[in-house]
Amino acid sequence: MPLPIPPPPKGHFVLHTNFMPPMTAGGYRLVTSHSATPFPVATESTYVNLAAPRYQMPVEQILSSFPPANAEGAFSDRLPQIVLKRRTLPWERNPAGGTSTSPTPWLALVVVAEGEAELSTPVPVAQCVTPGITLRDAADRDVEQGIYLTVTETVKNKIFPCEQDLPLLCHVRHVDVSDTELANGDDDGWLAVVLANRLPVYDIANDKPVRYLACLINLEGQLASLPPPVPPDNDGFGFQLVQDWMVLRQVRAEADSMIIGNVDIGDIVLPGSRPAGQPRLPRRDAPGPAERPEHSIGLDGGSTMSSPTVSGQWSVATVAVAKAALDPDASYVVRDTMGIGFRNPISVYAKEKVYRYPVLAHWSFTTAGSDTFETLMTGLDVGLLGTVVKPDPADPPTPEEPAEVVQTGHIGLEHRTRRGDPVQAWYRGPFVPFPTERDAPVAGRLPVAHAADQLKRVVPGGREDLGLAAAFEIGRLLGLSQLSIVGALTRFRNAQFGAGRAYIQVKQILSGEPPLVLDQLDVYYDLGRYVALSVLADAAKSPFDVLGPRRPLVDPGRELKIDGDLDLIIAGGLGLDVDVIRKRADAVGIVAALAITSVPVAFEPGAIKLDEAAVAVLKNTLAAEVESVASVAFPATTEPDPLDALLDRLSPREED
Repeated sequence: MPLPIPPPPKGHFVLHTNFMPPMTAGGYRLVTSHSATPFPVATESTYVNLAAPRYQMPVEQILSSFPPANAEGAFSDRLPQIVLKRRTLPWERNPAGGTSTSPTPWLALVVVAEGEAELSTPVPVAQCVTPGITLRDAADRDVEQGIYLTVTETVKNKIFPCEQDLPLLCHVRHVDVSDTELANGDDDGWLAVVLANRLPVYDIANDKPVRYLACLINLEGQLASLPPPVPPDNDGFGFQLVQDWMVLRQVRAEADSMIIGNVDIGDIVLPGSRPAGQPRLPRRDAPGPAERPEHSIGLDGGSTMSSPTVSGQWSVATVAVAKAALDPDASYVVRDTMGIGFRNPISVYAKEKVYRYPVLAHWSFTTAGSDTFETLMTGLDVGLLGTVVKPDPADPPTPEEPAEVVQTGHIGLEHRTRRGDPVQAWYRGPFVPFPTERDAPVAGRLPVAHAADQLKRVVPGGREDLGLAAAFEIGRLLGLSQLSIVGALTRFRNAQFGAGRAYIQVKQILSGEPPLVLDQLDVYYDLGRYVALSVLADAAKSPFDVLGPRRPLVDPGRELKIDGDLDLIIAGGLGLDVDVIRKRADAVGIVAALAITSVPVAFEPGAIKLDEAAVAVLKNTLAAEVESVASVAFPATTEPDPLDALLDRLSPREED
């Protein structure tokens, strides 16, 4: 057995190329057979199913994702990624369809811009792959319905990774479970990371945010459809929409007409269908030149699309997702709402070949700016937090009072207490003009806060400092925005409620007999011992109801097919002459006949030299086992029974 790999030290992590499982997922049949027996023994078949996700990734297996779901920000300088808890997940299936393990992962993370691809609604899993593709062991499915991503051949060849890139886009990360917040959501510190091959860049040319959809797809049986490797043709990254299918939103047609493809799209020009040299046709509802807004964009054969202001481009989608989170079934509704904008019926109108890939997990985000953390920190005003901007001399003077700031970076703000009293409080953000003193740990660790009020501080002037309390509340809300953390809290809550209900039920049992004061139950009685004895008493009264039907002492095992006389087979196996035994049995009986029949031996006494030391060990071991069994069956105790000892200490009056 290999020795366990020690975790890396804090502040470090170790990257591994992959972590191959011993076997791939799927159904297996184990066949057991026996040979060299005097009679045939039937073979036994045992079926084993190695389960793994195929069409839907369980929420508890997703530790984190970047960019965060429904986030808006500058994400142009980092590849999107998804972190999985089980280290072997990307290699638990063979993307080529075989049963052997493969270093090529079967999972890929693709990032599509709004208008490039179609995300389906839940359909039977058999429809989640490209028509004509049949996956190995079609009965191996973790869900009955799944969703798929539809892309045209042009989009696939532009943004999908090639087969040679897949091993480079997956790796295993080994971290210390106590080092970071995300690692604490894992049980062993081993994480599988799947990276995308596309940077979600901002549309700098048109100063326009871009909404992206990240999809973790299944590549089983479709490795051959991936694009061939091509050398890079430039040294920079810029936004380029491969195809624009958003013009399909203008099509007004019934569902039946869309299914059969008999739809009159009028003057709407679809991607790839415009002859060379022909100008794009305007939209039916496109405004005139004087009515068009400030920004407009036309991409890849699509008609000219008006663009609202930059600040309002992504707000509609994010607000819709935020409202969906209030739904009782938010886990499904939120992800379905994220797919809005990626539901254009591409497969109905595309004239080139389209491909379908099962989607195990997906989330949307918006790249709303080109600023990075570095550019923001470089352009940060180093003045104290709360510094009032100098008014423009052309503006009329205002009677506003200057902000109350101090040298420590605190700013005085109006604060209303829980009782409703208006007071002044101090607040400070994470940035200060000089290094600060940190709280000293007690016994090697800092005190744990369970509520924001525990982090309120009162300064010598009598005011409350709410900086740490606000940071606690912001961190709590950020943590609750992760689905994996919410799922873990839900499971913990259910478990604790189950334990609480069991405790209440035990209290109800004890409320009748014996008469106890329930408030002092934990002080005077061992609750666990009482529950165990109560269960044993109930089991003795009705063992069939509590313990179930009695199993046989001996498992009969598999059926043995015996051809011929059973006496002859047994006698032949023991080396006895059955005819001689039968003649003796007619005269003295079968028991006496067996007793006087000598047992054939392979070696005569003394022919084999035994190891005296080994024989002595066997004798001593046998004697010790016999003595142990006898002591349990017939204990020879010289000490008085505890009950007898208690009765001996009682006076005659107390005994009565």
